[in-house]
Amino acid sequence: MNMQSKATDGMDPQDDIERQIKELERDKRIEEIRQLQASGKTRWIAPTALAALLPLLAGFGVWVVGELKQYNEGYKALAERDVLKREKNALQEQKDSLNIEVSTLLQLKAHYADEAERLRRDTAAKQEAIDKTYLRGAFTSAEALYALDHIKGMGPPPDENALKRVREEIKQLPTETTSTVEDILQRYEMSLLVVGISREVISEFENTLNLIPASEWTRKLRSMPTGAIVQGRKIMFSQKGDQRQYYDVTEGRFLTTKEAEHAR
Repeated sequence: MNMQSKATDGMDPQDDIERQIKELERDKRIEEIRQLQASGKTRWIAPTALAALLPLLAGFGVWVVGELKQYNEGYKALAERDVLKREKNALQEQKDSLNIEVSTLLQLKAHYADEAERLRRDTAAKQEAIDKTYLRGAFTSAEALYALDHIKGMGPPPDENALKRVREEIKQLPTETTSTVEDILQRYEMSLLVVGISREVISEFENTLNLIPASEWTRKLRSMPTGAIVQGRKIMFSQKGDQRQYYDVTEGRFLTTKEAEHAR
């Protein structure tokens, strides 16, 4: 300061004023520059600069909206995917459960089918045995009636008066002859009694046969006396038109075509 005062002591007052003015202007400029530097972060956003940035801001906003939209859609897609995944898992569980049930039902079906087939075979075997038994009984009954009919065919037996007369007359014969004829008469009377009882028994037997649940085809068979159709065979037959079928009671089967040719 002393050197500056000394330097200015010899200067003209007018020059000194101009110098001070210049210094003030310089300080003002420096202050303005400092203030501009201090406010530089906001002073650059001028209307012109703002107008230039608007397209960028608009584009940024569109980009932000698009990103948010994509994020929202992605979130929804993820949520839907989770829902679908849960539904898929639930459906898979139902499918597995149904597969188990179907498998069980198929096993039960196979089991019941086997049982039904076994019962069918058992029933068929039992029905065959019933049919054979029925036919043997029916043939035996017919054979017995055929034999009794032979006795009946000899004519009606003598009445009681005729038998009494015979018994009186044989008393005149020798004792041995009388005894023999009396035995014959007793046997004859016993035969008549047996024939009557046999017919009653056979009638009851046939009624019992009708209760047997034999197949319908067995009831259409008719018997012939043993050996009447084929020698040595007990044969029953059914006829439809000109066609005949022959059934061997002893063997329990129908005769083959070749065997039946000998029965015609």
